[in-house]
Amino acid sequence: MGELLTDVISQKRQMRRAMRAARLAHWQALPDAHRALIFGRPPRAILPLIEQAEFVGLYRAVPGEVPTQRYAMHLLDLGKMIALPWTREQAGPMRFRLWTGSDETLEQGPWGPQPHAAMPEVVPDALFMPLVAFDDALNRLGQGGGHYDGWCAAHPATRRIGLGWTVQQAERVPTDDHDMPLDAVITEQQVLLPIEEREFR
Repeated sequence: MGELLTDVISQKRQMRRAMRAARLAHWQALPDAHRALIFGRPPRAILPLIEQAEFVGLYRAVPGEVPTQRYAMHLLDLGKMIALPWTREQAGPMRFRLWTGSDETLEQGPWGPQPHAAMPEVVPDALFMPLVAFDDALNRLGQGGGHYDGWCAAHPATRRIGLGWTVQQAERVPTDDHDMPLDAVITEQQVLLPIEEREFR
């Protein structure tokens, strides 16, 4: 059992290294104008996952990650309330706090700008998540800190939607017992839904 876990950890580490490089190279190759136009609004196929959501979780993208600014503005226009990750320290648990869409309600946190500590803590009904890699079965490989894994395990009713580039799709993402598959993955080229749902479309 210990050898299997060690093997999975090693596989994840190797995949993270390769996929981070591929993700950043793809992002850097995109013209600025094109980069600003993609991911403007959630695709139609995703609407059933978010239409009843009062609170929607997003993230502030770092270089290489799928940008979320236009998603945020579109969701605010729809009357959704946006929440961003918040942590007191890098190793601490992740929470979500409301974000108005203005930088004035942000402060510098352990991982970069995050909602001010005075902003209300909420539980998103739907969550758009960054990822390092994904596969056809909607398994997600994150950064390795376990922040999203821990939060999602504590809130299994939240719909989990990954945002990534097509180059981040792997043949198979190594998983262990605590890993939770996503409800969907959105790339610049397609929307991946659970296999059983694809069969009926």
